[in-house]
Amino acid sequence: MRGLGSRGRFRRSADGLCGVGRRQRCAHRPQAGSRAPRRAAAPRNDDSPDRKAPGHVTEEHRLGRRAATAEPTADVVVLGGGLAGLTCALQILRARPHTEVVIVERAHFPLPEAAHKVGESTVEASAHYFETVLGLRDHLKSAQLRKEGLRFFGPHEGNEDIVPRLEVGFSHALPTWTYQLDRGRFENELADRVRAAGATLLQGTHVEDVELGDEEHRVVLRDSPHTGVRGRWLVDATGRRGLLKQKLGLRETVDHDVNAVWFRIGRRIDLEHFPDADPARTDAEARKTWLARVEGNRWQSTNHLMGPGYWTWLIPLASGSTSVGIVADARMVPFRTINRFERALAWLHEHEPQVARDVAGSRDLLQDFHVLRHFAHGCTRVFSADRWCLTGEAGVFLDPLYSPGSDFIASANSYITDLVVRELDGEDVGRRADSYDQAYLASFEGALPTWRQQYALMGNAQVFAAKVVWDTLAYFGVNSLLFTSGAALDLPFMESLGEPWQRHRRVAHRIQGFLREWAEVDEGVVDAMSFVDLSAPLYHRLNVEILAADAPDALRDRFHEHFRALERVAVELMRGAALRQGVALRAQDIDPLTFDLGAELRKVPQDVRGERRTTRLVGVELAEEWHGDAPRARARPPAPCAGTDNNVIDGP
Repeated sequence: MRGLGSRGRFRRSADGLCGVGRRQRCAHRPQAGSRAPRRAAAPRNDDSPDRKAPGHVTEEHRLGRRAATAEPTADVVVLGGGLAGLTCALQILRARPHTEVVIVERAHFPLPEAAHKVGESTVEASAHYFETVLGLRDHLKSAQLRKEGLRFFGPHEGNEDIVPRLEVGFSHALPTWTYQLDRGRFENELADRVRAAGATLLQGTHVEDVELGDEEHRVVLRDSPHTGVRGRWLVDATGRRGLLKQKLGLRETVDHDVNAVWFRIGRRIDLEHFPDADPARTDAEARKTWLARVEGNRWQSTNHLMGPGYWTWLIPLASGSTSVGIVADARMVPFRTINRFERALAWLHEHEPQVARDVAGSRDLLQDFHVLRHFAHGCTRVFSADRWCLTGEAGVFLDPLYSPGSDFIASANSYITDLVVRELDGEDVGRRADSYDQAYLASFEGALPTWRQQYALMGNAQVFAAKVVWDTLAYFGVNSLLFTSGAALDLPFMESLGEPWQRHRRVAHRIQGFLREWAEVDEGVVDAMSFVDLSAPLYHRLNVEILAADAPDALRDRFHEHFRALERVAVELMRGAALRQGVALRAQDIDPLTFDLGAELRKVPQDVRGERRTTRLVGVELAEEWHGDAPRARARPPAPCAGTDNNVIDGP
C-alpha cells in the first residue's frame, strides 16, 4: 500500500498551483458540515416543464438555468465524451439527478458504429456496471453481443491448425453475462442517455486549457459559442491526452513495454471454420470432438491466440465486423514489424497463418488500422480534495489482456460519483478523496504483476494455462466481487478483512513470480487437443457469487472463504509444477509464500527426475470439485447508487 504522504496534491495559492503533503489540509477548505449543500432542491422529474426531449433541448437552454453569462457554470464539467466521460456523467446523474453536468467533446455524434477505438470486450465487473449501475441492460441485451467468455489457444507446431492447440475456455456460458461492444453504437447510446438525463453535451468543442480555482475551475474552449465553461468539479476523461495529468505533472512511468495494433474487418471471422482448415492435419473425428466439447459458438468469445511474447485477439461486434488485434512485448516482437497493416499481415502469416489467410481474403473489407505504442502508464494522483479527478486512460492504463479497461473505468467513476455527490450535498470529502485515491492506485499497483514480465509465458502452453486458471479464479472470487458487492467503496469494511486480505495479496503477487520460475524449467509440452474447462464447478460457483447478496458479516466470511480456496489453488499449481518435473510433494508441505521450485528440484537427482517427468496438464482437474458448501446463489436486491450513506456502488 502507498503511504498517505507518498504523493502530492494541488491547491490554488496566490501565485499558482503548489503541491502540499497529502496529510495536510488546505486552509481554505471548509470543515465537515460547515457548507450548505449546493441546490438541495428535490430532483425534477422527467415531466418538468423545462425538461424537453433530448433532440429539442438547446445548449443555451441547459446552461441558462443559472444567470446568463458568457461563461456558463455547472456543478461538474467532464472533459471528454468517450466511454469514460459519458459513463461518469451518467452515473453522477443517476445518483443525483438535479446535478448540472456539462460534457465537452471534440467529436460529433453519432459516431460510426464500429468506432476506431480499442476496448470492445467487457468482463464481469464492467458488465455489472453497465447493466445495473448505469441501467443499460436493455441496450446491452438488444443491441450488443453476449460474450462467451475469454478463450485462449496456446501455440502448436506453427499454428497451422486451431484444433490441436491447447484451449483454455468455457465449455458453456456461465450465469453472469458479459458483452462484446460496438464502441460507436454504445457511445451513441450513452450520449443519448446523458442528454435525456439533463446533461449538456458540447460537441465539436476543443479544450484549450484548464485553470484550477478555489471555488470553481475554468475550462478554456475553442470551436464553441462560449469562451469557456466553469464548474465546481472537474473530471478529466480526455484519454491518453491526459490534459490534467500533463498540466500538473502527474504522469508516472510503468515498467511494462508492450505495444498494440488493431484493425477491423467488415465481416465475421469464425475460428471454428477457418476457410483454409487442412483435413490432412486433423482427422474428421478429432475435429468433430473438438467442435462438440463447447456449447454455443467459439466466435462469440474474446479469442486469444498465444505465442512467445504476443497474443492476437479476435472480437466479434454486433454490427457484423470483427476486431483483430496484435499485442506484443517490444523485446520479443519489434514494433516496426507490426506498425503498418501490410507489416502486421506479413507478421500474422508467419505467426498466426490461419488468421492471416482469413484476413487476406477480405482486404477490401478493411475498415481501419490503429497503433498504440508503450500503452501502459501510471499516475501519481487521480482524485483530489480540490475537486478534480481523472478517469479512464486520462488516469492509468495497464494492458488489454483480460479486458480490464472498463473495470478500471467503473471503479474510478464510482469513486468519483461518491465524492461529487457527497461534496455537492455539503460534506467535506478531503480525507475521503485521499483514501479513495490511495485505494484506487493501490489496486492499480497490485494488478501490475499480472501483466508485467509475463508475456514470455505466452509461448509456454502449460505455464500460461496455469496462469489463466489462477487469474480467472482470483478475478471471479475477489477482484470482481470487490466491485459488485460495493466493498471497494466501503473503507471500514475493507479494513475489517484484516490479515487474510493482506495474505491473499501477497500470495497473488508471489504466484506471478512463481509462474516465471516454472517456465524456466518446463518447456510447456502438452498433449494435442488439451482443454482446460473454465466452466468447471469452482469457476461456476465463484461466477455465480459475483452477484450474490450478502450482509457485511456474511460478505466478509465469503471473502475469507475465497482467500482460502485460492490459496489451495496456488498450492496445487506449485505441487503440479514439481510433479511435471518428477518431484512428488505433499500439499501440506507447501507454503505458497515461500515455495522455491528450483530448490525442491535440486533435492532430487536429475536422472531420477528424468524418469518421473510427465506431460500431464496441470490445472485441468484442480477446479473440478469444490470442497466447501454448496453454491449459494441469491439474487441481488435493488440498491442505491454510489454516493448514498451505505457506500453501495449499485444503481437502482
